[in-house]
Amino acid sequence: MSIKEEEIYKVVDIVRKNRYRIPNSYGNPGGLIDLLNVDKPVLVIGDLHGAIDNLISIVEHEDNIQRLKNGEIILIIIGDGMHNDQTGQMREMQSSLLVLEEVYRLILEYKESVLYIRGNHDTFEERLAKSSIQQGLEFRNYLLEHRSESYIEATSEFFDSLPFMILGEKYIITHAGPIRNGASRHEIIDIEDNPDYVHQLVWNRLHEFRGTPSLKEYDERDIRKMIEKLKMPDDSFFIVGHNPMWSTGDKTGIWRDIIGIKNHIIIYTNIPTRGPYLYIENGTVTEKFAIESSGKLEGNYVWRN
Repeated sequence: MSIKEEEIYKVVDIVRKNRYRIPNSYGNPGGLIDLLNVDKPVLVIGDLHGAIDNLISIVEHEDNIQRLKNGEIILIIIGDGMHNDQTGQMREMQSSLLVLEEVYRLILEYKESVLYIRGNHDTFEERLAKSSIQQGLEFRNYLLEHRSESYIEATSEFFDSLPFMILGEKYIITHAGPIRNGASRHEIIDIEDNPDYVHQLVWNRLHEFRGTPSLKEYDERDIRKMIEKLKMPDDSFFIVGHNPMWSTGDKTGIWRDIIGIKNHIIIYTNIPTRGPYLYIENGTVTEKFAIESSGKLEGNYVWRN
C-alpha cells in the first residue's frame, strides 16, 4: 500500500519534534540535530538518488534491522534520496517514489531513530536541474500523475521540515559541505535567519584544485573553521555526500581524507554502488557494504501501488 497524506504529516510531526533537535530562538525546530550525548552507534547512508535496493539492503544488513527495532542504533540518511542520477535515466522517477515512501515508512516505524538531512534534491523547485533536466519539476509531475496534489503538498512540508546538520561524538554530518569560513552552533540552530547558509550546506562543493575557491566551493580551511566555531574536537570527522569523487578511480562510493584533508569523508550510496554506508561508534568510523560484489540484489522489492 502507498503512503497516505495523513501518514506524511505524521512523519513531518516526528521530524519536527525529534528530541535530539534543538529549538531555535523563535521556538521552531532548529537546523541542528545534537547527538553529542547520545551513546548509540550511527549508520550513515550517502546520496541514494533512487537506489531503493541499496536502502533496503543496508537496513537489513547484518543485525541493523533488529538493532533499529530495539532502539540501539540511529540511521542517518544524508539527503538526496530522490532523482536517479544515471546517464539516460534522469527522468525515471519510479525509483524516487520508492525511496521516498520507504523513508516515510522507516520514520513512521522507528521514529527519532531515523534521521534525514536536507539535500539539494529534496525539493520540487524548477531551478533544480541536472544535465538540463528539471528533476524537481519532473518528480512533482510524476507524483501528480501517480499520487495527488495533496500528496505533493504534504511531501513539500516534509522537505521543509528537515534539519541541515548533525553533531555527534567526533563527527559532523551535513549534505554538501561546510559554510565558508565556518558558522557557530547557534547560527546553525537559527539557520532560518540566513538563507545563504542553507544554500551552502546543501550546494557547496569541494574545491579540488589549488588556488582560490569560488563562492560555490569550500576547501580545508572552511572545514577547520567550521570545526573550530562548532567547538568540536580538532580531529572530528567531517562527513558529506553531494560531491562524488569518481574521477579518483575509487568506485566504492566512500572517499576518506580526500585530496589530503584529514578526516574529511565523502559518501555516495547511489545506484551503481554496493550499498556503502558508514558505521560510527565511539569516535571510530568503519566502512561497510551491504551488497556483495557479484552485483545488485534482484527481486528484493515489490512496487507498492
